[in-house]
Formats: sequence, C-alpha cells, structure tokens
Amino acid sequence: MDVKTLKIGNMCCSRCITAVILALKQLGIRYKKVDLGYAVVYKNNDIKERELESTLKKAGFEIIKSKDENTSEKIKTAIHKLFSNIETRDLGSINFRDYLQVQVQFPYKTLSEIFSKLNKKTIENYFILYRIEKAKAMIHDSDNSFSEIAFKLGYNSPSYLSRQFKAIEGVSMREYKIRPVNKRKHFDKI
Repeated sequence: MDVKTLKIGNMCCSRCITAVILALKQLGIRYKKVDLGYAVVYKNNDIKERELESTLKKAGFEIIKSKDENTSEKIKTAIHKLFSNIETRDLGSINFRDYLQVQVQFPYKTLSEIFSKLNKKTIENYFILYRIEKAKAMIHDSDNSFSEIAFKLGYNSPSYLSRQFKAIEGVSMREYKIRPVNKRKHFDKI
C-alpha cells in the first residue's frame, strides 16, 4: 500500500503523538506510524484535508505545508529531543549550533534565517525560553537543587541560569518555587 507523510507542527512529547493518533482514528484514517513532527498514513484513506486540519488544529497542531515550515518544526523537534533525556546527557558539552546543523541537515545561518522569519524570534531566544520552561518544570517536579538544575540544562554556572530566569520570569528561582501558583507555558506555545 502506498503511504503519504503528513508533516505536523507543534508536537513535542509522547502525549502529542497519542493525541494525533486519536485524531486519525476519530476520522477513520489508517496510519502506519506517528512520531514527533509527522504521521505516515495510507494513501487510500480518502483523507479529507480540511477535516483533518480542523481536528488537528483543535488539538493544538497544524499540518505543515511549506519547506520552511518543515525546517522550523525540525529545529523545534531537535531542541525537544536534546532535552528529552537530560538526566543521562551532558548538555554542557554539546555545541548547540553543530547539533542543529547535524539534526536538520542545513547550515546554521540558513536555519537561523528560516526560523526567525517564521517564528518572529531567533533560534537562540527560543532555546533560552525552552530552557527556562524546563527549569520551571524541574523546580516543581524534581528534588534537584538549583545548581543541579543549572548543570543538567547545560548552564556553565547556576548564577547564569539565575540571571536568565529572573530576566525572563521577573522573579528569582527561589521566589518562583515558593509561589502558590506558577504559570508554565506549554512547550508548543514558546
């Protein structure tokens, strides 16, 4: 059977994969594989593009149509994968630019231009915001000290993370931790 790959934006975790699978099943679309950023569906499914787009949009996803949109999503997926196993990976030893070039298979300058054009922020800014969201999650979901969080997220020093955190969140990490309610962003909303 022939298959078609649908590029899907805003997928960042296993729950996103499950949500896309549920959307495909809901519409009666048979699929071969669903992973971060894409779904491989069988062509003879009589796919109703608008119906699928609408269903995915309600769940916070979008079908990617242009090459630039696809490249932008590959960058986001690569960043998500970089942080997916931070307990076993030394992020401080990874050259971020080289990592992205290898993952997305384009020169960094090209990646930067495409990403900035589509997302209205630089890759570096997105990366910093992603790290801060990861820090916020770790502050609440782990028993790690602020120093441990900083090193797991690839910061050279805890004070560097503290400065970035305060600049973005407007409060120190300690103040953030003791607040009764803290707002976190979904990774697809960064």
